[in-house]
Amino acid sequence: MKTNLPKYAGVILMLGAVTTAPAQSTWNYFISDGGGGNSLLTWTVTGSLTTPPGAVLVSFESSIGVSINAPGIYADSYEAGGAPQPIPAPDGSRFQLDNLSIYTPIVAFEAFNAPGSGNDSFGLASSMLAPHQGDPGHEFLYNPGTQSALIPIDFSNFNPGIYQSEQSGFDTPVTVNLTVATVPEPSTLALFAVGGLSGLVLFRRRETQL
Repeated sequence: MKTNLPKYAGVILMLGAVTTAPAQSTWNYFISDGGGGNSLLTWTVTGSLTTPPGAVLVSFESSIGVSINAPGIYADSYEAGGAPQPIPAPDGSRFQLDNLSIYTPIVAFEAFNAPGSGNDSFGLASSMLAPHQGDPGHEFLYNPGTQSALIPIDFSNFNPGIYQSEQSGFDTPVTVNLTVATVPEPSTLALFAVGGLSGLVLFRRRETQL
């Protein structure tokens, strides 16, 4: 039987290229009402940022930040200058440098409102990087904490909706999504459901014992 070896070789090379190509990353933010003048921020991350050895920095950065830029994120009346603000209780998420035991924790958020333009932004940022760690060529691997934190922005200052943009600075694309809604994200609802089910089981067990 006649075979076309060059053809198969080409297919194998293509498959190898696909499997070795670095994956893009997706960073999902979800904002809901946290009460007391706060908003509840939760997030998830997938892709090369979470897969060892991580994503390579391609531009100089004083800190590692992942932000979304889109029009209409905030109510026009909300005043936000964009300067990083500390997260009152950081969740423990951090970036690992070059597969070493050197970490830079996520400790701040930034918010910038530009009514009538496409420059509204929201994002999380790590602490300042040590000299040369923010130079291009370094690999950063995201290590998740609880991925949930209260931020001191009243929920009424956000416009409900779904927003998306791209984050530059890494060697692989980073898609950033933001959902602003009045109800918790599905994973949070699932957690509440499990907690409620556990409470119901305990209540019925106690009722049976009585």
